[in-house]
Amino acid sequence: MAAAKPERQSGKALIARRNLVGLAGGLAAKAAFAPARSLAQVFSQTTISKAAQDARRDAGWFGQRADNLLRIMVADGREHSARAVTQYRHEQGPFARQLAALFNNRVNEDDWLLVVPTRELDLALAMQPLAIRLAPSAEEVEASLKQPLPQVEPLSGDDAADVLHTIILTNLGIERRVALFEQMRNNPMIGPPLKDTADAVKAEHYGLAAMGLEHVMRGIVQQETVDAITDNLGTGTRYKLYKSLTVRFVPFIGWTYFVMQLLATIYYNRDTTATVLR
Repeated sequence: MAAAKPERQSGKALIARRNLVGLAGGLAAKAAFAPARSLAQVFSQTTISKAAQDARRDAGWFGQRADNLLRIMVADGREHSARAVTQYRHEQGPFARQLAALFNNRVNEDDWLLVVPTRELDLALAMQPLAIRLAPSAEEVEASLKQPLPQVEPLSGDDAADVLHTIILTNLGIERRVALFEQMRNNPMIGPPLKDTADAVKAEHYGLAAMGLEHVMRGIVQQETVDAITDNLGTGTRYKLYKSLTVRFVPFIGWTYFVMQLLATIYYNRDTTATVLR
């Protein structure tokens, strides 16, 4: 019996060691996964305020609302372009005012960048050195709503792509100059999608045109394109270009609102541009 005693003690010691190893392994695994869980908790509960989380949700809802309005404009474009323009102008005011109120009244400006979707983050960060407010003030929104849609007439020798190019520049508040115009038209990020968009407009395929216009705009806001515009027209043009995008909330809801403005301008100028866009 005396000899069995150390064996029982050895068994207890073995069990204790196994428990210790298991505990150590569990702690190691917990430590390995703790950073990911910790970062997620900090991101969702501490870094982003409740107001910013609500703003992200509501900005997404406004984005869906803009998508629905764009679908109506696309559907009405072929035969009812005047009605589509009227619908856009009617919906534009309440939409822009409510979206501006979301940022100016409900969420701190320090948290605005947290509301920007990932795909628009580069654009928002490009605006920061110019101290541009990512969301327009109520006064800026009202000023934009009072502006009429641009009137555009083709110049001698313009083709359909040139007219669309002019419509885009006009909505950006950018002057059409020969050297810059040619440089942008020959830009591989702008020229080909601009031509495809022009073909879609001529064929009255306005859904394709809407996608093409977004493609062109993403080319225009590339840093090298913005630098070229600035070099040609002066440093103030960079600020003007970005402001024309923020007043239509591009950093928060993407390009839908701005594309609607472009489509409305195309419809509005249907008669004056008929020689090249029909």
